[in-house]
Amino acid sequence: MIAYRDYNRSELLVDCIESLKEYFNINNWLFNQPINLSEIELLLANIEGVSSVSNLEITNKCGEGYSSNSYNIREATKGKIIYPSLDPSVFEVKFPDKDIKGRVK
Repeated sequence: MIAYRDYNRSELLVDCIESLKEYFNINNWLFNQPINLSEIELLLANIEGVSSVSNLEITNKCGEGYSSNSYNIREATKGKIIYPSLDPSVFEVKFPDKDIKGRVK
């Protein structure tokens, strides 16, 4: 993310991460719901102090506390939509405090 000049970058990063934690709260997700990257970019861009979102990346973690199933996010992405597998599934951020990361410029 790129911040406006007069904003504290550390505080802004915390605000963005908190918004993403709320967005990805498992109670807000339905089975077979895709991830809309444009929606996430808009969520972040609407946080006071964010000038723009320059790079958004979703990755799949598996093993060691995560699901043993691997999922190819790149192949599942069409445009700015990440589609779930054909089996009933739900995207989950397993450890939001550890797994959601960011950088503010």
